[in-house]
Amino acid sequence: MRPKQPPMMRRPGLLALLLPLLMALSACATRGDIETDRKAAEEAHKAEDDAKCRATNTKPGETAYDACRQDLATKRAKKAVIDYQKARDFDRVLGGLDDL
Repeated sequence: MRPKQPPMMRRPGLLALLLPLLMALSACATRGDIETDRKAAEEAHKAEDDAKCRATNTKPGETAYDACRQDLATKRAKKAVIDYQKARDFDRVLGGLDDL
């Protein structure tokens, strides 16, 4: 008669299947986490832009300050579009987004 083993030792295949699944699920970000990260990045960009524009000896409400902030926002938006296009093209090369 075989000695009795703990349940997980009886089925090592089950453990081999569940471990990667549990690891993948623990790495998933929730929608709230993604939104929180996006808002934090947006606030950081605003603070960075404010500091750059104030470094030119302008103050909020002045035309030069507003133009500086608009210029930085435009540059960031253009960079975001380019980054998205690069990621999309990379996915297409790998065959991930053929139908976009």
